[in-house]
Amino acid sequence: MKQLPFLLERPEDRDIQGCWHLPDSNAFGTVLFLHGYKGYMDWGAWNLVGDMFARSGWRMLRINFTHNGTTPECPSAFVDLEAFAANTYRRELEEALAVIEAIRTPGLPADEISRDGPLALIGHSRGGGIACLAASEADALLKQQGRRGVDALVTWAAVADFAARFPKGPALEEWRKTGRLEVINHRTRQILHHNWNFHEDFNRHSERLNIERAVRTYDGRMMIAHSSDDPAVDIEHAHMLQSWAAEGSLELRSSGGHTFDAKEPWTAPEMPEALKDLTQTALHFLEEGRAVQ
Repeated sequence: MKQLPFLLERPEDRDIQGCWHLPDSNAFGTVLFLHGYKGYMDWGAWNLVGDMFARSGWRMLRINFTHNGTTPECPSAFVDLEAFAANTYRRELEEALAVIEAIRTPGLPADEISRDGPLALIGHSRGGGIACLAASEADALLKQQGRRGVDALVTWAAVADFAARFPKGPALEEWRKTGRLEVINHRTRQILHHNWNFHEDFNRHSERLNIERAVRTYDGRMMIAHSSDDPAVDIEHAHMLQSWAAEGSLELRSSGGHTFDAKEPWTAPEMPEALKDLTQTALHFLEEGRAVQ
């Protein structure tokens, strides 16, 4: 098993950085992992998740969204607060789609890795919602072009409704007036903010960013995992996703919280048991799908 850097150069926008986890022999397929809100690809134990996938025979690619607040020079710290403020759901969707295109298109300079075989998306929290949108849109587009689409979608503690995450009433009006919505990163004790364009951009593209529509139109296999004690995203989101999915497997955990007992920083050599069990369940789900192809 080895790790290699990933770089998708984009002349008209920020380059997308990532990390490949590669098995020692030919891979069963590729898994793209999308991190969540106030997160990044190296948050907590995500690195160990990638290693477990590679040891089990899958290529995993973890990426950083370009406006998550980190930089290539400081990949684990929120140092680019203006980028964080300017981020949107649509930007993250389009970055996920660009990476999927790179994975599915031989000859792009992103890397030298084979793009044949199954492709799955895994997204955590907000990244789970983005994964739903990207899986549906990319699957349809690739198949229209006569190429293989997105075979499987896995969500971990995912958001099922982006519209519901925005403030309401006086808080929304204050955001509109000031152009600035402040949020606290309790781990780093930083005050971050979102520009008003975040809300405007969502409203302009609300149909494209509708997770229910995306899940209902995606006909691949789907696994939805959530913990009942999740304080950040209510477990009802998992039930909604499962009710919309054409072929959805619901994996509910009684404990583990929003991050399945992982935290930042994670210094132990092994994943927490809750995350390890979840990763093994996801691997089993992907193996089942590969067996019937």
